[in-house]
Amino acid sequence: MTPLPQAVLDGFASSYAVACAFATDSDGRALVVKPTYREEWQFVGGMVDRGEAPHEACAREIKEEIGIDLPVGDLLVLDYVPDHGFVSAPMTIYIFDCGTVGDPGQIRLQEDELEDFAFLPVDEAASRFHPANGPRFDLAAKARRTGRTTYVPQNHSAPR
Repeated sequence: MTPLPQAVLDGFASSYAVACAFATDSDGRALVVKPTYREEWQFVGGMVDRGEAPHEACAREIKEEIGIDLPVGDLLVLDYVPDHGFVSAPMTIYIFDCGTVGDPGQIRLQEDELEDFAFLPVDEAASRFHPANGPRFDLAAKARRTGRTTYVPQNHSAPR
């Protein structure tokens, strides 16, 4: 197959991709982590590397950040953010259902990036996130409960 000319490719949309894990403990409390580089808590997860699929990035980030393996299951939330302010292009955020952490005592934080983790009720966990990220947490919890992926086309304004 002949590749498209760069002039054509330059007209296509592109975005950075982020893969996140929504996981709970056996009591249904959600796993959140506290990064060393920001005030707010967040999902386990991070940027998708070039050539990596989002679910692969999620598995890699889980292993890197908390030192355990979790199954990367169904996609819970797909969020397209055209103007993020964090990077110079749109972001596509994938949040996967990563099941239940069997033994939280086995979690080993990536110390240069994370300072703490907690298992919290969903409403409390969402309140610790940056205001732009809290709604994603609520949407992930709802998607897990209902078994239905949520697509958020722009800044949580019109969930589908």
